[in-house]
Amino acid sequence: MVNQKAMHCLFCCFVMLFFSLSGRGQAAQVIDSLEEELKNTPANTFKRVDILNDLGFRYWVINSNQSLSYGNAALTLAKRLKYPKGEALAKRVLGVSYWTLGEPKLALENLMSAQKSYEDLGDMEGAANCLMNSGMVYADIGDYGTALDIYDRSIEKFTQLGLDQRIATTFTKIGTVLMEKNQTNEAKEFFNNALSMHTKDNYAYGQAEAHNRLGALFLVENELEQAEYHLEKASEISTRINDQDGIISTGIQVGKLLRLRNQNTAAEIQLTQALKTADLKQLSKYKLAALHELKLLKKQEGKAEEALEYAETFDVLKDSLYGANQTKQIAAMEFNRELREKSLELDYLKLEKRKNMLIQALLIGGITIITLLAIFLIRSLKLRNKNQIALLASNDLVAKTAIELQQLKNAELKKELDFKNRELAAYALNFLQKNELLKTLEDKITHTKNTSTADLTTSLKEIETTIRQHKNIEKDWEDFKIHFENVHTDFLKKLKDKFPQLSGNDIKVAALSRLNLSIKETSGILGISPESTKTARYRLRKKFGLSHDEELFSYLVQLE
Repeated sequence: MVNQKAMHCLFCCFVMLFFSLSGRGQAAQVIDSLEEELKNTPANTFKRVDILNDLGFRYWVINSNQSLSYGNAALTLAKRLKYPKGEALAKRVLGVSYWTLGEPKLALENLMSAQKSYEDLGDMEGAANCLMNSGMVYADIGDYGTALDIYDRSIEKFTQLGLDQRIATTFTKIGTVLMEKNQTNEAKEFFNNALSMHTKDNYAYGQAEAHNRLGALFLVENELEQAEYHLEKASEISTRINDQDGIISTGIQVGKLLRLRNQNTAAEIQLTQALKTADLKQLSKYKLAALHELKLLKKQEGKAEEALEYAETFDVLKDSLYGANQTKQIAAMEFNRELREKSLELDYLKLEKRKNMLIQALLIGGITIITLLAIFLIRSLKLRNKNQIALLASNDLVAKTAIELQQLKNAELKKELDFKNRELAAYALNFLQKNELLKTLEDKITHTKNTSTADLTTSLKEIETTIRQHKNIEKDWEDFKIHFENVHTDFLKKLKDKFPQLSGNDIKVAALSRLNLSIKETSGILGISPESTKTARYRLRKKFGLSHDEELFSYLVQLE
């Protein structure tokens, strides 16, 4: 049974050796195809950036230096073409490449920068991948607390995005850290979950890594049958996908398994080959693991001198790696310090920005309030001025109207006063004439009383003569006309100008009618009968062209 297992392990070793040396397989064919496509792709194109990044990504597990070279080429071209997506992926390629080459500070700088670029692009998957890769760097330098914290945050983001494959990969990373902390039961649970999820998704690299970790864990627990199963699976898948890192790691674990089974020859072949390959690829941690197993193998075989040689080489390399690890840790600590300083500076800048924004908001708010108040005040003043102008205009209109009304009233009053004055003058003149006549008659009567009988006849004749003189119509009319025109200026002239066909009698009737005298009064003055007066007025109305409804007096007043 032991011989069969030994032969099986030897066969596995030769298979791994063959594929690791040949470097061929499906993954290698893909790389060859990409490199051929790169030759035929124009220099300044986004597509060339994508191919360079794809090659850098695939060389992670094959050749770290080559991965670094492709990553730098992709980053340079992406920056020149202003291709943010290509630039972000190139930084991630560089970050992982520097990690595999033992440059944690450069790895973290590129990964953090890539994460921010992805976040700016809104690519949360890319940002989460960069975060998980940063956890791998911290785990490698032994900062397990930071690594586990980052892994937890990564799982949270992957869960939100529904990326089961990335969750499974992170489970493997967490299990590895827990195994380093000797928490084997917890580590085994994470490895089994990762393997189950990767198998479901048929993700070969993830399956190989999970089998490798489970094989190593079962070797620690001395569960050799379980270890053999997982290491065989890891070896098969790693060889198929040309995962050089996985091939070397699994090869060392297989060598350990053979040693624990006392299959020393096969163990030595396996470990020696793993040592050569690790040395060729400058993978110091695998060289140290291979030397440690070879030292234990020779000690187990009782070959003290050879065991001592391996031990001395192991100690020298360990001291060298210890110094390198110390340097890595110091570099990582320096990076963390710089990161914290940048974070504090960023927090300060954010605080200042918020403060400035608050001040700006207050200023804008104050200016806005002042502006609104100014607008309100201006509008109020304009409205007030408008109202005042309207009020003034209204007052002016009222005043103007009042003035016009007053002027009309004054004009009417003046006319009325003039009319009254003229009427008074006419009455006064008439009164004066009557008084003069009465005085004359009184004087003559008095004189008659004092005369003798002989002179009575003479006195009566004088009185008769006086009365007759006052009944002299024409003379009286001339006297009346003079006094009438003094009161009613230009009335008779206007009448003659407008109606030149009027006779002298018509003029007299019109003048007396203007005084609004009755027919009786007019007939007495003219010395004619009332009927003749009516006839005279009728003819006058006809000459004026008055209708039956129009009054003669009103017409004559308007004419004046």
